[in-house]
Amino acid sequence: MEVTREEPRRTGAPQGSLPSFDQFRTAGIDDLAGELALRPLYEVNQQCIELLVSAAWSDRPTLPLVRQFQSSLRNLSAQARARAAHQAFLLVDMEFMDSGWWELAKKHPSRIVSHPRASYFPRNSAIQLARGALVVVQRSIDANAADACLLGLHPSVTEIVGDLAMTDIERIVERRFRYIQPRWEDRPAIWQRLIQAASSPDIRLMREFTLRALQLLAGELL
Repeated sequence: MEVTREEPRRTGAPQGSLPSFDQFRTAGIDDLAGELALRPLYEVNQQCIELLVSAAWSDRPTLPLVRQFQSSLRNLSAQARARAAHQAFLLVDMEFMDSGWWELAKKHPSRIVSHPRASYFPRNSAIQLARGALVVVQRSIDANAADACLLGLHPSVTEIVGDLAMTDIERIVERRFRYIQPRWEDRPAIWQRLIQAASSPDIRLMREFTLRALQLLAGELL
């Protein structure tokens, strides 16, 4: 049975617990500051999505995700692509859960991997995407090192990336750009949920996707 709560009486002076205009204004400023701080992250995510959409328009898509969702990616509007990118974690991965990989990259940033994998994205795009992701991580570490792993990195990896000089980052992305790829590339169901949520006006779908994504990240961190 639905229980209704009695509306409080509105007579007399405003109650002291009600927020003042200054509190509303401060909250708005804080929200705006948070959005501005996350904008570089959104831009990296959107760059990844735009690369997938661009690949979907090729005559012979070779990327597994693109082959599976070619039609859906082609139909993503600009607004839908922006909604998909609007996540508080990285939609790209670069061995971000592998501290051993990053230890080696830190010790030998200029070393060319002897048996590199095939690049997921075109070379120049992959280098730009990898550089952007690592800069976002470093900025997050500078702001709050304890929360940087929420982007989707193992804590030990955030420590390594946080200690890298910009020259080291440039060497790493030049030599190891082939390792940048969409996060959960081997879990197409996750990308299907993201594409569906971004294409739908129902905001609950995006909330459900975000919750599922955060559960996956927590599981990987553990």
